[in-house]
Amino acid sequence: MLWIYATLLVVSLFAIVGFRFAGLFPPLTSYAENINVNYGYFVDSTNSHILGYVKESAIFRSVDDPKDIPWQLGKKSYWIKMNVENMGADHRHLSLYFDTPMIDRLNIYQFASEGQEVKRWHLGDSVQKGYTQVDMPPAVPLTLDGFESSTIYLQVYSTGIPVMPIWLLNAHEFHVLTQLLHAVWGGFIAIMLLVAVYNLAVFLSLKERVYLVYSGYVLTALVQLGAVHGFGIYLFPPAVQTFFSNNIVALTFGLFLQALLFAHLYLRVHKVQSLLRQVVHYGIMVLSGLMLISFVLPEHISGTFLIAIQPMFYGLIGVLIWQRWNVGRRWSGMFLFSWLPLLVAGVFPPLLVTGVIEYTLLTRYALMFGTVLAVLCMALALAERFRHQREESVYQLTHDAMSATPNANVLSLMVESLINRNVNFKLCCFEIGRFSSLAPYMSAEEKRYFVGQVCEKLDAALDSDVVHVVESGYQKSRPYRIASIKEGHFGFIVLSSDDEKVALLLSSVIDELDCYVELNSFAIRIQGTIGTSSYPKDGKLTDVLFNKSLQALTETSMTVNKVHAYDSLNNFNRTLNMSLVADLKKAIDNDELELYHQPQIDLRTGSIHGSEVLLRWEHPKFGQVSPEVFVKLAEGVGLINDLTIWVIKRAFYQQSKLIELGYSRRLSINISASDIAIPNLVDKIADIAQNYNVPTGLLSLELTESTMVSDYVRLNEVIEKLSKFDIEVSIDDYGTGYSSLTYLSQLPFTELKIDRSFITGLTSNPRQQNIVRTTTEMAKSLGLMVVAEGVEDLETAVILKRYGVDIAQGYHYSRPLSFSQYLLYLKRTSHQIPISVKHPRRQGSQPG
Repeated sequence: MLWIYATLLVVSLFAIVGFRFAGLFPPLTSYAENINVNYGYFVDSTNSHILGYVKESAIFRSVDDPKDIPWQLGKKSYWIKMNVENMGADHRHLSLYFDTPMIDRLNIYQFASEGQEVKRWHLGDSVQKGYTQVDMPPAVPLTLDGFESSTIYLQVYSTGIPVMPIWLLNAHEFHVLTQLLHAVWGGFIAIMLLVAVYNLAVFLSLKERVYLVYSGYVLTALVQLGAVHGFGIYLFPPAVQTFFSNNIVALTFGLFLQALLFAHLYLRVHKVQSLLRQVVHYGIMVLSGLMLISFVLPEHISGTFLIAIQPMFYGLIGVLIWQRWNVGRRWSGMFLFSWLPLLVAGVFPPLLVTGVIEYTLLTRYALMFGTVLAVLCMALALAERFRHQREESVYQLTHDAMSATPNANVLSLMVESLINRNVNFKLCCFEIGRFSSLAPYMSAEEKRYFVGQVCEKLDAALDSDVVHVVESGYQKSRPYRIASIKEGHFGFIVLSSDDEKVALLLSSVIDELDCYVELNSFAIRIQGTIGTSSYPKDGKLTDVLFNKSLQALTETSMTVNKVHAYDSLNNFNRTLNMSLVADLKKAIDNDELELYHQPQIDLRTGSIHGSEVLLRWEHPKFGQVSPEVFVKLAEGVGLINDLTIWVIKRAFYQQSKLIELGYSRRLSINISASDIAIPNLVDKIADIAQNYNVPTGLLSLELTESTMVSDYVRLNEVIEKLSKFDIEVSIDDYGTGYSSLTYLSQLPFTELKIDRSFITGLTSNPRQQNIVRTTTEMAKSLGLMVVAEGVEDLETAVILKRYGVDIAQGYHYSRPLSFSQYLLYLKRTSHQIPISVKHPRRQGSQPG
């Protein structure tokens, strides 16, 4: 409503000023008081008669008023004869006032009653006589003694509009009229320049072309009307003003051109590829061509084109508004309204030319007043458009493009507001089930429709007094209760601290959402989970509450627990784990980890075959951390490769020390599926072995069955390359997976390690005995060495030896030992010399 009030204010001010100063304007008449004037006219169609012929031989037709002269466009000269007689005895000072800024040539000749010439004047905008500031408004002084008479001949010639009113005023009345016209012109100039400079400044700030074009339009209108009314002499040198006055039609075409270009940019026609845009481009080219042609065509011909083009021009503007109305109804309506003053005022000049309406100051300056109103209204329309663009920018910053709901910024502000008011609430996060896996298979339109349906149903399900309104509604009839946090995640606020009531509400929301959304080619079932955090129990900061709600989502399940509240105990464990990650990275970099060795015994000789290295970490704060914990953390955060390389380096270092002391024993190292993906893994192992001067044949890598199924092609390449360096590869925890037999037949393993779950309780479980015996026989038939782990007693060791198991490890022999303890263990058993076990190579393997 602001622009409506502003427009009404401007119109009211014009009306008040008009009523206030209307009485100050002297009445314009062709007859002064106590002055008798007779008018006659003669049309020189050939434009060849001179003053002498006209004075002596021309036949003048009498008219009661100069407005009755039949002015017409064309290259004609109009001769007007005025017989002026002072009917009183007083000396009279008169002004013969003409509105001639657009007349090419006006020659005035005054003769006394006896026939001698008294004075002559040459006016008009031709090169013969340009206007100066003292000529504005154009008039000539007349002095008549008492009862004196005089004859005046006027020669009017113009290639353009020849209409010229003749007013006879007292000198005082003319002086008042001059002052008032100068006030009108000055006000017009000030308003137009102010608007132009302001929009130019806006253009420099925003870099939007529409403001630059509008500034050009305003300045062109100022130049054009300055030429039409003659006040341009105050702005430009006389030669420039004469040029503008002689090319008034070209200026008008330029005004139309900039008006069309302004409408083109204002209504954003240039933003769309359409037939309308092409029509506007053609219109701009036509107007540009007519403008250029008007500089060389006679004014009466180009003026005919101008009158003919106006209906098409205004029609095109109307089509633009009609076609682009839905783009921005509010600012498009203001743009339409801004054209009304021009449409009304624009009819006056052609009506004046054709003589349909009387030539008065009001009709003469109607276009100027209409232009001022139009310019001010267009400025308000631009302001309205700018305000709408700002609203759109704010909308884009505060709303999600896909769901059209408020975004996390709006929800955060609402949460902060509730925190500042110390209101208890629960912040809830809803996640669309399986959205991340479904989204890649939906088109952008299908995704937008699906998310829109979910939001609509979720918002409807939350239609409760206890659910806080996030936004009262932006261009929407009903309020929003949900906000988009990220793709597939939406947040809302429940104003209740009663856990049971909130849980009941959220469960009902989940149930209401359980339905299908029909897309073009398939139907998707809407399912979801909700995580919640409470203020002030779970935190007093917005970010904290958001994070805890999202953390609670990770504890939910699509099938069982669909609603989960934040659990501080679980979070403590996660926080502890994350702190352990940082400490683990530091421990790897600073060599703060330690390798333990669990001896592996050759059941055939009782000697130490080697050891399996086991990783241990003594945390400075939490003490001994279980390998299951920190190895899993390392895999989760991507540290497992660094950890494995550290283990290999430390193992080879310790192996080098063992060799120096005369203990050449095998080392077994566990590697994971992600370790297989290490670029140039085998080359790195070989380089490390070379650095420590350790033969690679003393190394065995143990792979779990999960490692084998992760990437068969890559695993096969790695094992083949390991065999070239004589590095043994063992299947660890055999029997706990699902594909062992397949991979045993395809990959060149050298060792099979039976999982402890089959060894524990072996002496009393015939079923397990059959499994271990059968597995050993199968491995032997494939040329594999068999290792059993988890041997806790002598009876188990005897059974395993009887079945043909090669190597055993477990608490029966030794617990895992530190490196120094392992050295002592080797010294005590140094009399037991291990025999060299030669493993037949699998097909396709070669010793390195």
